[in-house]
Amino acid sequence: MIGQQIIQIHEVDSTNNYAAKLLSEGKLTHGTVILAEHQTAGRGQRGRNWQSIGAKQFTGTYFLKTDFLSVDHLCYLNMSIALAVREMIQSFTRKEVAIKWPNDIFIGSLKIAGILIETNWKNGRVEGAIVGIGVNISPVQSVGYATSLEELSGKSPEVFTVLDALSRSLNGFYHYVQQADFDYLKRTYESFLWKKDEEIVLEERQNPVPFTGIIRGVDQIGNLLVERDGIITVYHNQELNFESNYGRIIPNT
Repeated sequence: MIGQQIIQIHEVDSTNNYAAKLLSEGKLTHGTVILAEHQTAGRGQRGRNWQSIGAKQFTGTYFLKTDFLSVDHLCYLNMSIALAVREMIQSFTRKEVAIKWPNDIFIGSLKIAGILIETNWKNGRVEGAIVGIGVNISPVQSVGYATSLEELSGKSPEVFTVLDALSRSLNGFYHYVQQADFDYLKRTYESFLWKKDEEIVLEERQNPVPFTGIIRGVDQIGNLLVERDGIITVYHNQELNFESNYGRIIPNT
């Protein structure tokens, strides 16, 4: 069961780093979650920091076995995790919660949660995934384009309340990965895809000239499909910049 075994630590540089260390020592089993009160050097997509000092946040890392998945099907693990985090957030608010490709969680134009998945290779196969998840529980004043569970609901849930809800959702969606029900995962993921079928302004990171495109979905290996001038273009992770569509800017302090 995912989330049944919990390792609690007061402070760590990164729960993903800590999980990798335990895994290298043979001390990490499927479903274990590492929960830190404070994370001083947490990592997000594209090397961005995710620090938890000074704000109430959920900062945890799960270890999930993936040795039954082919490399081409790893994107469905990402979809299942994003769907689980989205479902957990949705349980705390009536506002629409969406997945910004590939796995950030947004409400409107504001980010509330992020996911960093790092794979562990052994004998040419992906043996497991170290899944770092950060959720803003209370307002984070030093991060731009952010919101929190407290701002949405007027209440600040306890970290273990978030953990319990998240673990339940992860168990539910991981089941579809185990059953190889990839069509269901893709269809459900696309139904919650942020800005899907809307005209938005995007930039290619290698050619940062703004253009208008329409997100149409993802392909069978998780790449983003964007319609531009009537033509569908396939984009891989980190090839697009979405930031012109984000919400209010909270100045860095």
